[in-house]
Amino acid sequence: MIYRERALRHEYKFPATAAQCEILRERFSAVMTPDAHGENGCYRITSVYLDDVYRTAYNDKLIGADTRKKYRIRTYDLSDKLLHFECKYKDRDMTSKRGIWISPEQYYSILRGDYSFVWSGEYEGTILDDASYSNSLALLRPSVIVDYKRQAFINPEGNVRFTIDSGFKAGAFSDDMLSQSVRYLPVEDFTAVIEIKYDDYLPSYLMDLLGGIELRQDSVSKFILCHDKLTSLKMRT
Repeated sequence: MIYRERALRHEYKFPATAAQCEILRERFSAVMTPDAHGENGCYRITSVYLDDVYRTAYNDKLIGADTRKKYRIRTYDLSDKLLHFECKYKDRDMTSKRGIWISPEQYYSILRGDYSFVWSGEYEGTILDDASYSNSLALLRPSVIVDYKRQAFINPEGNVRFTIDSGFKAGAFSDDMLSQSVRYLPVEDFTAVIEIKYDDYLPSYLMDLLGGIELRQDSVSKFILCHDKLTSLKMRT
């Protein structure tokens, strides 16, 4: 489904225990293909989330606004060669993303709140153009660093993606996820989160993989969990 030139996807999240993850990992691997990235579909994800002076992304998530968005810069296995600037949108029960690869120089410029490199016209119509406008209105700045491990399984039918996310950590003492001074603090609220994403339909035989396991759907947000972790330690306000 296309909405405002964005491909909408279904997304559901389920907090899970370590034992549940072991069972599901075996089931997923039996009928799905591991993501091509990482080893057996496993890799590390680290993101710097950005928010404005009104904390719009944080507050919209807390109140469950039907329409919301959040900007982030994501990398994989802490590589400065895989920096992806993204905006994730929520439109009622559907999600979508827009993104663009950026250079380390552009990454550091964005952390400083300097979007002048966007004004050349080269990025017109991209998500960087939108972020530059948002920055001019309300100052986009680093809010929190989110770090976790992911194991992903895919199925081309329905463009289905099942992921097991675990080892959630909040980055402290720096807003730069590539810095050696960052210290990653464990978030104990959830052991793991199972995420299910698909386009128009989810084949029933894949949904059946969750059978017999007591999973409760929850709109858990890694962004909120890590932000609140730092707030509880008085490292964020």
